Amino acid sequence: MRGTIILSAVVAAAGLAAVTAAPAFADETDDVFISVIQDQGIPFSTSGDAIALAQAVCEYVGAGQAPEQVAVEISGPANWSVEQSGFFVGAATQSYCPS
Repeated sequence: MRGTIILSAVVAAAGLAAVTAAPAFADETDDVFISVIQDQGIPFSTSGDAIALAQAVCEYVGAGQAPEQVAVEISGPANWSVEQSGFFVGAATQSYCPS
């Protein structure tokens, strides 16, 4: 059940990020990403930290780690619920990870 919730959050984030994706300009991508996670109530210390974590998520996923596992692993240190973390991972992969 928990895996289904995470997967649902990742899928929802992916859909939302795809709908709200900005052109390929870094500043606009950053702005949209920050706006999306703020709208979901996901707390973060600074925009720069959130963007750096999002880029790290891409490295983990690019190295073959499942997005659901990345979400579980970052939830504790970020002090997020698994749902928040899953949404963050989905938004990060849609915003920053190459296709």
